[in-house]
Amino acid sequence: MKKLTSRYLPLVLFVLLLCTFAVTRLWRVLTIPSGIHLDEAGMAYDAWCLSQYGVDRYLKSFPVYFINFGGGQNALYTYLTAGLFKLFGFHEILIRIPGTFFSFLNLIFGMLLVRKIFPDRPYLVLGSGFLITICPYLILASRVGIESHLMLGASTVFLYFFVSAIDTGKYVHYILAGITGGITLYSYALSYLMLPLFLLLSLIYVIRIRKFALQKWIAMAIPMFLLAFPLIMVQLINMFDWEEMHLGIFTLTKLNQYRASELQPFSLNSLKLVINDIFIGDEHIYNSIPGIPNMYWISIPLIIIGLVNAIYRTVLAFRKRIWDCRVFALWWFLSVFYIVCHITPCITQMNSIFFVLILFVIDAVSLIPPLKKWGSVAVKASITAVYASFFFQFAGYYYLGQYTIDNYPLGYFDIRVSEAIRFIEEHPQYGPKGTQMAEMPIYFALSSLYSPYDLQMLDPQELFLMDGYYHCNCLAEIEDGYNYIVRDVYAEYAGRLRAAGFTEINYGNYSLFYQE
Repeated sequence: MKKLTSRYLPLVLFVLLLCTFAVTRLWRVLTIPSGIHLDEAGMAYDAWCLSQYGVDRYLKSFPVYFINFGGGQNALYTYLTAGLFKLFGFHEILIRIPGTFFSFLNLIFGMLLVRKIFPDRPYLVLGSGFLITICPYLILASRVGIESHLMLGASTVFLYFFVSAIDTGKYVHYILAGITGGITLYSYALSYLMLPLFLLLSLIYVIRIRKFALQKWIAMAIPMFLLAFPLIMVQLINMFDWEEMHLGIFTLTKLNQYRASELQPFSLNSLKLVINDIFIGDEHIYNSIPGIPNMYWISIPLIIIGLVNAIYRTVLAFRKRIWDCRVFALWWFLSVFYIVCHITPCITQMNSIFFVLILFVIDAVSLIPPLKKWGSVAVKASITAVYASFFFQFAGYYYLGQYTIDNYPLGYFDIRVSEAIRFIEEHPQYGPKGTQMAEMPIYFALSSLYSPYDLQMLDPQELFLMDGYYHCNCLAEIEDGYNYIVRDVYAEYAGRLRAAGFTEINYGNYSLFYQE
């Protein structure tokens, strides 16, 4: 009986872990966080346009890099969402499903990577999954459709296949590493710098330990280069001010603003910001919550211990020419860390570092020496209990309403106003002068789901749509002949409309005011 319990207990714990993961990622995902992020709205409307018309909102055929509001937007999230819209039609929850799915990939492939380091210690593998499931940043990032968040899951999948390729020497793993590495480039533009730096450091190591095989690296490089080529062309077009080009049906985009200028020399201020963002959080409430560090307070010393051990093991691996998976974890950490020290960072820009931080914590826990009479188990159980306690505090605050109350309305978030637009379209006798709303044009586009050919949003800053009838980003002085779409946060303005005799239809978190 004891052997049977020991055999099936990890499986039972894994099933419980998956159930907990699903709850943390999907429960109330449409209402927490409240509203839709600005970049999320831009991505979603572009995805809708692609799914229905084969162009983005600027009428560009299948861009490999999207314009969004002028500075560009990564393509992977948009194409995944477009595929979901094509299959199931428009449903708001589909906007956030790719983020949930890539968070799941981070869980599964992260645990597989930990198993490569600790093949005979299943509870450490489960521990890594437990941390991925409950740590605040990993939860928050998976519940908003910000396209660059996909880099965490994409890079973890790539790291798994890359480490497997070096470990096993199998061509299939090298090819999969090349494909997943190429896909990672479409998740976030900063990977254009992080991935080559990681590969360079890894090449030095595999040559040192005599695991380098030219033909196999070529097998990895071919699919990676083929996937990277359109993105390389986009960079060249924007660096040298070339004309926009097409590669078959795909548009090699010319951007309104080229953001390579955001790179800057290393500074101590950037270093301080990076360290603070990694351990504590940044200024964006949808990324981190004040007073609750990204991975809880208990993780900070454990990450430092794990980092020091990774450095020690890397030095040892070089000196003795031995294989150690921790070397690649350290290389990824250093690659991300170095690049973000050359920009003004936020957590989003370094999101792919967080699996490695999980690995550092697990590595630190693995160093706890065997103690007499279950002493080691008791220490690890105590650490698990502390994490669980922190998680329950976070979950109570985040999921049960107080987070929304404290942060409503959430910065950079707004709402769809589809019901009001539908009513206006069905009753053209109201508001002959037009309709005013505080929402930006992209929220009108996402609310109405009009064809991009009808909207003709050729200017990211366009404020008047549909022949000037819809006035976006505007709640001007109240005037007869207009309809007004007003969020609940503009209570004083809504009160003035009521006092002026406008008829109100309330849709929950906003109202439509019109004159009969």
